[in-house]
Formats: sequence, C-alpha cells, structure tokens
Amino acid sequence: MAEILFENEKVVAFKEKNPIAPVHFIVTPKNPNGLIRVSNATSAHTKLLGDLMFAASQVAKQQGLADGYRIIMNDGMNGG
Repeated sequence: MAEILFENEKVVAFKEKNPIAPVHFIVTPKNPNGLIRVSNATSAHTKLLGDLMFAASQVAKQQGLADGYRIIMNDGMNGG
C-alpha cells in the first residue's frame, strides 16, 4: 500500500514506490474528468490542474523542500 502524503476531495499525493530522487512523490487526480494527458487539457481542466499544483506545493513544504524542487509532468507513452 502506498504511503499517502496529501489527500483532499480532488487529488491524492503518495510516495513513489521506486524513487529516483531523495524526495519523489506522485500527485494524481481522484477523478481526472477526461484529463488523461496534459496535452488534451481543456479550459474545463484549469481548476483541476491548479489543484494538482497546490497539492504538490503542500507536499514539498511537508517534505522540507524550502530551498526549491523540480516538478515533472509526463504526457503520453513517450513522455516518461
């Protein structure tokens, strides 16, 4: 079972099972509402995309990353 780091009604963030960085976590929507790829996002997904970024910032603070961090988004089969 994944270790949940953040959860609200829209998104969940959890520790990566096979981390490739000292701090590595995944943030994903609970209901993607058709947002399967960022490249297919519509204006209807704006709030959800913001919710994902907000969750990432909260987990980064929780993990002690005050000096900065990198956020990576994979998009599609060749994205990551």
